[in-house]
Amino acid sequence: MSRLFILLVKETRDIFFTKTALLFLMLVSFISGYSFLTAVELYSEQSLSAVNNLLYARGFEPVPGVFVPTYGGLFVLFSLFLPFVIIPLLSLEKQNGTLAVLIQLPYSFKDILIAKISAAFFFLLMTILLTLPCFILWQLYGGHIPFNELFVLISGYLLYGLFVVSVSFFAAALFESTANASIFSILLIVLSWVIDFGKNMDVSTFLTSLSEWTVTRNLKYFEQGILSFTACMYFVLLCSFFFILAYILLRFDLRIKSKLKRLFATVVLFLLALFISFQSSLNTDMTESHRHLFSPAVTKALQEIPDLEIDVYMKKSDSRFRDYQNKFLNKLLLVRNDIKIRMMTGRELNKNYGLFIYRINGKQGKTYSNSEKEIFPIIFKLAGVSVGQDNGQQAFPGYPLVIKKEQLSIIQSVFYLIIPLTLISIFIFKNFKLIRRDNND
Repeated sequence: MSRLFILLVKETRDIFFTKTALLFLMLVSFISGYSFLTAVELYSEQSLSAVNNLLYARGFEPVPGVFVPTYGGLFVLFSLFLPFVIIPLLSLEKQNGTLAVLIQLPYSFKDILIAKISAAFFFLLMTILLTLPCFILWQLYGGHIPFNELFVLISGYLLYGLFVVSVSFFAAALFESTANASIFSILLIVLSWVIDFGKNMDVSTFLTSLSEWTVTRNLKYFEQGILSFTACMYFVLLCSFFFILAYILLRFDLRIKSKLKRLFATVVLFLLALFISFQSSLNTDMTESHRHLFSPAVTKALQEIPDLEIDVYMKKSDSRFRDYQNKFLNKLLLVRNDIKIRMMTGRELNKNYGLFIYRINGKQGKTYSNSEKEIFPIIFKLAGVSVGQDNGQQAFPGYPLVIKKEQLSIIQSVFYLIIPLTLISIFIFKNFKLIRRDNND
């Protein structure tokens, strides 16, 4: 058995078989069960009027209707409670001096950090595994499972969980006290919520520009069923950044001057890599309904037009711009990621507020409307492109599902009783074995 495997087993035990981890996993079970139960009840009630209405039924999709609200509970738990599970992995070893002992065994700082990160990742997988009964029960109820879209959603929450882990490691390496590290990590995680709130309240243009870089905004791509290269790279770079910072701070064999140089170089390289990654926008709609795309005929016509430029005379915090962005601009960027968009400022903004100008080959068209019914005729007229007819593509049928209330009691039994009792039994059994082993020794 290799020494690295022994270290990994030790770190996995340290995180899994603690009272904090047990309480966290039980919270995951309760919150996931409650979120799933609430989402299923609401979905079922609304489905009553859609079962015999094909047009209304098209609006029923399991992922946004059931599974996104279910995982919304995980978002809160990861943000506010996961640091209390992860931080003791480092902070307690620093306080007890066992980190220095591991270095002498010998294990390198890199070996120790990799083992701790791997153990934390296994813990995240265990957390996601506790939500598996949601999919099983949904299918047993007769619900539809869109695997591609669910894969994107779960991947997004795994990446977000890794982000919280990386921030927790950084905080634990920065502070000696577990309490201080926990408070700092939560403040750092909640910072993106504050920035998003500032954007919505139009507090300042600076916060509005920062909101494009927040964790919550990039997580929305996964919740919406969009596989985004930019969002994936964002999380990978952000997690790597905090893990590297934690590694440098843990190196008590380095002098302060050497640490500062490495920290500065890491920050510069991270910002450069982040800027480069945001220059590309490779996004794919993974939803079965293709709700983020235009009709096939319009999409084909858009791909044929020359370079398009859009001048927007509106503030990003304006609700009309957000509506324009969600219903038109984001869809347009999925079809054509080479479109140039200019957000106008200064006097021109105030003078022409609410105006949209579309430019193709030196020609331009203006409108104050944010509706695609008004926009597409302008764009296709400027480009000299005609829109063909859709070739009778079958419309998305939708998946309404009516569930009897007595059937929902299974959800309560699984998440409120079976899973918590199983976790407690495993915890007691494992700790009993450890106590017996210590007594025998």
